[in-house]
Amino acid sequence: MPATSDLHWYVVYTKPRSEKKLTESLNKLGISNYLPLLRKRKKWSDRHKWIEEPIFSSYVFVQIEFERQSLNVLKIPQAVSFVMTGSQPAIISDTDLEILRISLENFAESLSVKDTSQLIEGLKVRIHEGPFAGRDAVIERIHGKTLVLVAFPALSKSVQVEISVQQIGRSAIS
Repeated sequence: MPATSDLHWYVVYTKPRSEKKLTESLNKLGISNYLPLLRKRKKWSDRHKWIEEPIFSSYVFVQIEFERQSLNVLKIPQAVSFVMTGSQPAIISDTDLEILRISLENFAESLSVKDTSQLIEGLKVRIHEGPFAGRDAVIERIHGKTLVLVAFPALSKSVQVEISVQQIGRSAIS
């Protein structure tokens, strides 16, 4: 058994809609994993049904000794690759996963996931919620992962407003 310090959490990219099957296979192999699920009510034409969906589509967290166990994970048909940072596999801290678990347990009804990886300073965006909805803005500064400082270039003077990432449109404007 590897020393605890050799175990780290990594992210496995899966085939589309294969997260639950991958976790089943990982469990059978005795590999620690975490698939954060959010319970949602879906409406079909004839009924409503509660389902559990992954918070992060096509991602499953695994706790392994990378050098020794990564190939075993990638041999599973639903696994595509490990998420990389540069040339190294991305390591997720225990603290970050604990925050995710606590958020799911205590704030599931209001939990919202927003991809902020594309938000960069100088990017032109369109605001889609709040009092500035429909207005174009430029990201001036990013405050963590939840707030951005935007400027409205259509004004003759720069007015900067701090708004939630949730209020920014999904794609940049050209």
